[in-house]
Amino acid sequence: MKLKKLKKYISPILTAAIIFLFVVYLLRHPEVVDRLLNTNPIHIVLIMVIYLLVFFVEGLFISVTLEVFDRHIGNKESFFIATISRIGNYLLPMRAGAILRATYLKKKFNFRYSNFLSTLYGYYIIFFLTSSFLALIVLFLKYYLSEEFFLPLTLFFLGVVLAMIILIFFRVSLTKVFKNSKGVLQKIFSFFDRFIDGWDSIIRKRKLFTMLILISMSNILLNVIVVGIQFFSIGKDIQILDIILYTCISGVSLLVSITPGALGIREGILLITSKSLNLTEQEIVQIAVLDRSVMFLLLLISLLVLTLFFKEYEVDELLFKKEE
Repeated sequence: MKLKKLKKYISPILTAAIIFLFVVYLLRHPEVVDRLLNTNPIHIVLIMVIYLLVFFVEGLFISVTLEVFDRHIGNKESFFIATISRIGNYLLPMRAGAILRATYLKKKFNFRYSNFLSTLYGYYIIFFLTSSFLALIVLFLKYYLSEEFFLPLTLFFLGVVLAMIILIFFRVSLTKVFKNSKGVLQKIFSFFDRFIDGWDSIIRKRKLFTMLILISMSNILLNVIVVGIQFFSIGKDIQILDIILYTCISGVSLLVSITPGALGIREGILLITSKSLNLTEQEIVQIAVLDRSVMFLLLLISLLVLTLFFKEYEVDELLFKKEE
């Protein structure tokens, strides 16, 4: 019981510690704050608009995967689900957006949690696969064009690609493997099998799978544009290959997402790989603070808009209901 309570507080404590470190860093480097305060408001608006397009694309992914299970939603509702997931992931600990999405789909469409996990599983596998494969292409081009070779990063992305490919084709029935299981174990294995069956339903439809890859690539492209605008806004002249690699590293950092929006985790990974990106520590922190601030503001505005204009989806009950 004590261990369970400890796990509950790990994410908030870690998040608070990371925010504290950010504040200390900014106090010691006031020039970073000055540069950010002079950010062109037009750039901020552009970033917000493109992020809204990212939410829309994420909604398309949700809509397409739900079609596999005969659940049909419109663009407005899929956009709502994607946005509420973002709000949960960035403003609440431990990727709470997934819980909000699962709760909504269960209540509205009687959508099984096992099937929901299949769609979530599919999203991250495809996203990590496309991000890592694109990163490998960029690393190859950097070596070809300028003979820059980053072995640890290359091995990491190669490992992610191989792991995602294995997960795509990994479909083993645990109830058949453990035929004599009973009670709780049998229920767990049955749940896992339903989850695998749901993923199998997605992967068997090649056109659908191709569409999901294209949607994932669109997501990455929009994020590349966002990162490009962010670097431009701080006056950093950066090559397109480095922008793409930065975006891919940021995306794959969600593999370790124990804080809201992988706060601090993503920045730590980017600092470790800063040499491959031709960036300084200060530039990474500037972009991090700018991106986090704009996203936080956008999600607060989105929360207000959803509460006022998406009342049919019962936003208040979904976000603010008390635990029984």
